[in-house]
Amino acid sequence: MIAETKEHRTPITSMGYFTGVNVPEYEQILNCVRCGMCLPHCPTYSEMKVERASPRGRAALIRAVADGKLELSKNFAKQVFLCLDCRACETACPSGVHIGYLIESARSQVVQNLPKNPFVKLFKHFIFGWLFMRHWRLELLAALPLRIYQKSGLQAFLRTIHFFSIFPQRLRFMEELAPEGITTPFRKTLPEVLPAKGEEHARVGYFLGCMMSIMFNKTTNATVNVLTRSGCTVITPKSVRCCGAPLMSEGYKHKAFALMRYNVDLFESLDVEYIVTDCAACGAALKEIAEILEDDPDYCEKAHRFSGKVREITEFLGDWPHFKGPEFTPEPCKAIYDAPCHLCHAQQVWEQPKKLIRQVPGVELLDLPEADWCCGSAGIYNITHTDMAMKILDRKMDHIEKTGADLLLTANPGCYLQLRWGVKNRRLPMQVKHVVEILDGRESLKS
Repeated sequence: MIAETKEHRTPITSMGYFTGVNVPEYEQILNCVRCGMCLPHCPTYSEMKVERASPRGRAALIRAVADGKLELSKNFAKQVFLCLDCRACETACPSGVHIGYLIESARSQVVQNLPKNPFVKLFKHFIFGWLFMRHWRLELLAALPLRIYQKSGLQAFLRTIHFFSIFPQRLRFMEELAPEGITTPFRKTLPEVLPAKGEEHARVGYFLGCMMSIMFNKTTNATVNVLTRSGCTVITPKSVRCCGAPLMSEGYKHKAFALMRYNVDLFESLDVEYIVTDCAACGAALKEIAEILEDDPDYCEKAHRFSGKVREITEFLGDWPHFKGPEFTPEPCKAIYDAPCHLCHAQQVWEQPKKLIRQVPGVELLDLPEADWCCGSAGIYNITHTDMAMKILDRKMDHIEKTGADLLLTANPGCYLQLRWGVKNRRLPMQVKHVVEILDGRESLKS
């Protein structure tokens, strides 16, 4: 279904009821042989036990629309957006089906071609077509109001009088999910160039993601501290834009592609050997740029160079021969590691985070059953599909609670917020941290 040229493929613009840009490749659809190996690895199928909620079922629905046997409908949209896009099925699939690509393409088709409520369409375009396109917009319209809400004492007051108890579960959850102590975005305070401490072994470009800059200053500080201590000069371009992951997930692929091209050009202009990120979702999106822009003659080579340099922070440090861990011996601590889906499944990074955790003095790494099972965060899934997300989180929290650990570690901001909410909701005596925070070693592991 793809017309071949000597250098690049020409994507088709119509297939069955799929029309416009980002039509799924038919060959990818046909790769699913319906063996069912994905079924026990799919969180939504495990909860619902219906075929349409499985990777195999979703692939069949996408094929039916491509074959013209099923119209692009609200029911179809419901099923493709019910998917967490956790990629666990891709790890399990013996045929190499890229279900994440198929789901994102199907969502793009829904956004383009399915009629929507005008208000919903305008709101989503505002969020994914405008707000995420520039850092300053997110900082001004999302981070600043949240910072004022916290620092003014309004948040504490409203929580004291249980104001949010009158609201639906989804709104209560959104308010409780926000991290505490939001300060000035790290992008504004971090120097563009931080020299290595001691001998320089590499020049590293730091891809500072939207959420990491706005909400996780403690983690981002830890990232640059560990990198510079380990012999890396860190270059952080202030004009970096969103990686595109939230837009890809919600079907705004054309907008995501524009962000990706911009970031490729930006880092192409820098003299760096690696591009490091401390957000697993960013890392997965950045590594996929080479494949996404494969058929763009102006960006194909640049995109491959870009993606070839990308490393998630624990992946980089776990393989880095000059890594220097924390320079102190903390109190003994029992820790567990929950693997973000977009790190273990999307990037196939499994061992490096655990290897690093074991190198921290005083830390005993306990086994967490189903550590690679989705926590239910999945971008904004826990907001758009709160009921399903809570069921998936409950399964995760049952395993976490039984470990009796003092410290819960992960490597993705969305997972951190979801797990932190789960720990708080169950009143567990457990801290939640990003792996890089304990590698930095400036704070107690139990506080």
